This record gives sequence, C-alpha cells and structure tokens, in this order.
Amino acid sequence: MFELIIYLLTLLASLSVVGAAGTSGLLNNAFQRGFAGVSTQFVSSNFLLNYTNTESFLRACYGGELGFVGYFFVLSVGVLIVTWISNLYNYRQAII
Repeated sequence: MFELIIYLLTLLASLSVVGAAGTSGLLNNAFQRGFAGVSTQFVSSNFLLNYTNTESFLRACYGGELGFVGYFFVLSVGVLIVTWISNLYNYRQAII
C-alpha cells in the first residue's frame, strides 16, 4: 500500500513537471513528453522507494505509532492526492 502511495505521488509530480514543460514549449511532440514523464517518474519513485525513511515514516503513521498526528498526516496526504488529481484533471496543470 505504501509503495502505491509513493508511486501515485511521483506520477502526479511527473505529470505536473511534464505538463509545465509542455506548456512552455520545451516538449514539442508526444514522444518527448512520454519519455520525459516516464523517466521522471521512474527516477523519483526509485529514489523514494530506496529512501527507507519515507516508507518507514508512512508505515509508522498508518500503524498508529505516532498517535493521532500520524493518522492526521496520512489523511492529509490522501486529501493532497485527491486535490492534485482534481487540479490536473480540471485545469491541466498543478495549481501552486
């Protein structure tokens, strides 16, 4: 489950980066956009999955080891994911 959260967050980040680069005209064709998106997501997800502190912190929050604050953090990450997906779907960009 935690790997899924990390993959989803990195996918959203790569979509935002590639969308911003495409809007500015850096990526002119579909192959360049696809390659940039896949490589960005692959590199960032491998970094985060190998960075065990991220996964350990998420597991501790979900397992209740950090109390109410941990559950609140997991809930806020879920709300962040929903908001990010909504912004990408509705506005075709990440709103900062």
